[in-house]
Amino acid sequence: MNRHRILQLPLRIHAARIPIFSRVPLRNASTAASQPTSAQPSRWTRRLIYATLFGALGVSAGKFMDDKVSAPPNPGSMEDQAALQEIQYLYDTRIPIVQKLRSNPDWQESDVYGDFSEEKKAGRLTSGPLGGSRGLGLQKVFSNEKEQKIISVVFLGPGLEGWPTMVHGGALGTVIDENLGRAAIRRFLARTGVTANLNINYRAPVYSGNFYTFHTALDQERSTDTKGYATCEVRDATGHVCVEASGIFVVPKKLKLASIGDRF
Repeated sequence: MNRHRILQLPLRIHAARIPIFSRVPLRNASTAASQPTSAQPSRWTRRLIYATLFGALGVSAGKFMDDKVSAPPNPGSMEDQAALQEIQYLYDTRIPIVQKLRSNPDWQESDVYGDFSEEKKAGRLTSGPLGGSRGLGLQKVFSNEKEQKIISVVFLGPGLEGWPTMVHGGALGTVIDENLGRAAIRRFLARTGVTANLNINYRAPVYSGNFYTFHTALDQERSTDTKGYATCEVRDATGHVCVEASGIFVVPKKLKLASIGDRF
């Protein structure tokens, strides 16, 4: 899947040709038959071709701008529900890494915030205000307990744009932070923790309306039961690394936090 969509409008031009006879006076039939002829494209044919070409380009450009300028559907609306169903269908059938991970028993698939009620989900940033097809239209987590790794498949909707077609860096940072925390907090006996340090390097643009994978790993040698070190890479459909990040997570000594659980 290319990161840039290129619109191609194939057009075969068949120019009509008409005979142009010499202006030399015709003396007889045999002389006329022997005169050479030439041909040139009809002006009206060329005009029709140009009008068709530019008309098609105009319609396509207009539809593209309409899709980009028009407001995305509101969460919970019928349009939003239809868009979410389409996103789920694409996730189940068109994402190669999903099929690969599902076929490997070492990787366990789950929804984000599986331990939370719908009421609690609505109050969380990434499943509430940033939810719906316009935001984080889909978040699935594949975890590998043996390797202490997590791969999240996320759909980044148009409502997360900071610049037209490009996902806002802060929105990416939020998702990255949560995935780093998932890897670290699973190691903690308290099953809870907070971010102590977060470093992000943006390597390439991340485009809205696409699926991206967040590959997160825990540094098992440096991590303890109360302090975890983790790294994360955001990759596009071709495997190209768009963002690199690292984080440190700790269990507060003086602050009592509720347990998050395993499915968050």
